[in-house]
Amino acid sequence: MAAPQFIWELVKGHNSFLRKNLHGKIFSAEPGNLYNKHSYKYSGLANAKTVDIRAEGDAIKVSKKRSKCVNQPAKSVAAGVSKKSGRRVLRSVAKEVAGYRPDLKAAAVARASAVAKSIRAKQAAAKAQ
Repeated sequence: MAAPQFIWELVKGHNSFLRKNLHGKIFSAEPGNLYNKHSYKYSGLANAKTVDIRAEGDAIKVSKKRSKCVNQPAKSVAAGVSKKSGRRVLRSVAKEVAGYRPDLKAAAVARASAVAKSIRAKQAAAKAQ
């Protein structure tokens, strides 16, 4: 596999995940990008180790890219689903990401918090109907 910096140089200008707004800010919709910022640090395409947090029904799914299995797409992502309460999910996400990529710990906790909030809002709307 090519070096992550080289991959970033290739995809930073043109890829299908870029989103530009009216004020000139550039965002990214790629999987594995926790803040949706278009930067090398948060890139899910260029980095060998990425973390992705998404809602899956009423649970939070945490996926990590396995750097050893890059050439085997079926095995390249290790995912876990957590159906715990909000604070327990945040604690487990922080612990899991801190051991994998410590520089993304704050971003992962913020993303998990936002996903948990959206799940709570969806459940409240369904309960109100």
